[in-house]
Amino acid sequence: MNERPRLVRAYVDETGDRGVSAKSSRFFAMAAVTVADEEDSALRAVMKECRDTLKVPTPKPLHWQEHVKVFPRRRFVASKLAAVEGLTVNYIIFEKSAIPATSAFQSNQVAFYNYAAGLMMERLLLTARDWPGGSRELVANFGHVRGFNHEDTYSYFNVKKLQAKAWMPWHLLRGRVKFTNPGMLDGLQAADQYAGMLKAALCADDFGNYEEHHLLAIQHQIRRVKNKAWGYGFKAMALPDTFENYPWWEQADI
Repeated sequence: MNERPRLVRAYVDETGDRGVSAKSSRFFAMAAVTVADEEDSALRAVMKECRDTLKVPTPKPLHWQEHVKVFPRRRFVASKLAAVEGLTVNYIIFEKSAIPATSAFQSNQVAFYNYAAGLMMERLLLTARDWPGGSRELVANFGHVRGFNHEDTYSYFNVKKLQAKAWMPWHLLRGRVKFTNPGMLDGLQAADQYAGMLKAALCADDFGNYEEHHLLAIQHQIRRVKNKAWGYGFKAMALPDTFENYPWWEQADI
């Protein structure tokens, strides 16, 4: 009797909004954490340690914006997650000023979200295909977006699957992608932390300073192809030189 392939579990959260008004965020991004099924318990243990140390009241989930607001707390969380072995991070980043004025994303937030989620799904599938030790099947969990009808996202995924090139391994997806309240899964809380680390590096504080320290602490976990993260685990749709203009960019190995 043939055994089913082993699993990786992926957890996806987002940062920023999908609006394009002057009051909207500069970036919209998704962060994904992928771990081998047998290492999921280690990730859960780290998230419990973070909640306990930061005194997050039970049963509240750890949330970057609510519980990890100041540098020492951010450094603590980043250091704990950076030490988790076998964890892979994928980022999808949109700089909204780079979106063409004629794009449907300018007026259709559903299309914007689904496109980003589709790009992330492709990267998760490739992560599962190229997993150290051999390809694995993928269980994917996205944070549920309040007020959003994710049936539209399922329909979009089906179209992506039907139109995919032969090398895009949709056959590795086990079951249906789940859209879950982030508080229900430790992995989604971890993805929230990685999204927060990215935001702290990309968005200046009130004094024009960037907090890149946390992103740099976990950059070794970002998915790489031939030792290159840019365009793979760090996929950015941005204006030319946007990232090169960050004061910390030369320090990064991305």
